[in-house]
Amino acid sequence: MSEKLTILPHEYPDTSNMILEDDAPLDSFINEKQQRLLTTVFYSGAEIPINVPFIVAANVGLFSHVRDSGIVPDVFLSLNIVGEKEWWERNVRSYLFWEFGKPPDVVIEIVSPTPGNELGSKLTDYAKLRIPYYVVYDPLQKLSETVLQVFQLQFNSYIPKNDAGFPDVNLGLTLWSGTFENINGTWLRWCNVDGNVIKTGDEIAAEKNAEISQKDVEISQKDAEISQKDAEISQKNAEIKQALLLAIEMGLKLKFGDELVGILSEISEINDVKLLERIVSQIPQISSMDELRKLY
Repeated sequence: MSEKLTILPHEYPDTSNMILEDDAPLDSFINEKQQRLLTTVFYSGAEIPINVPFIVAANVGLFSHVRDSGIVPDVFLSLNIVGEKEWWERNVRSYLFWEFGKPPDVVIEIVSPTPGNELGSKLTDYAKLRIPYYVVYDPLQKLSETVLQVFQLQFNSYIPKNDAGFPDVNLGLTLWSGTFENINGTWLRWCNVDGNVIKTGDEIAAEKNAEISQKDVEISQKDAEISQKDAEISQKNAEIKQALLLAIEMGLKLKFGDELVGILSEISEINDVKLLERIVSQIPQISSMDELRKLY
């Protein structure tokens, strides 16, 4: 965790003559997407394992004092910032250490096709600012064969780190192969201490939508199965009804000849299989049309 600064608001220096922005950043589409992936995840409804005030930004200048010409990392993360409820209301257009009460905790440089001293002067500059972790992401391997290099501040200089975890911050970085904003490739992603990628709000929403769609499919399948079973039952009942009507017709003919055959049109309107079964069983006992009609 970066060190807190002990300076009171009334001691803040006059910044009226400082050049806090110059609209200089010039990045490729891929670098811009990479920066956005590293920043917006914190503000997109993702499950971030941080419970303290923080700020994450891209291409925002860092100034440690009024005579500082500033340095602009591609991305930085700062935890436990002071005045988090009102700093944005003040004329704070860059990251002024005395305004936020401390240096950032992590800075990330993404090496472009034209390297910018990421392993030279910037390594020294960020160490002078006492930023605990410095990350160099070199997707095109312009500086070396190592795509991701992480440095940790020790005393007044950086030493290489064997992993990309930041225990003090409760986060880490990892290389992830997948699709972000319709671009498939390898991306630098924030992860938790277990190395699991922190999903963006869009990814979480997409997963939930996929789950809902899957449930809808399962419900549709179950409805189709129920409809199929209902159809089978209806077909079976129709076959049973047809057999019972045939039994009734034969029974009436045997007992009464053709005298009661006309009543069959009435009985054929009956769909209650149990009632038809009762009629079949009662035919031997009935002696007239009225007795037969009393059965239904």
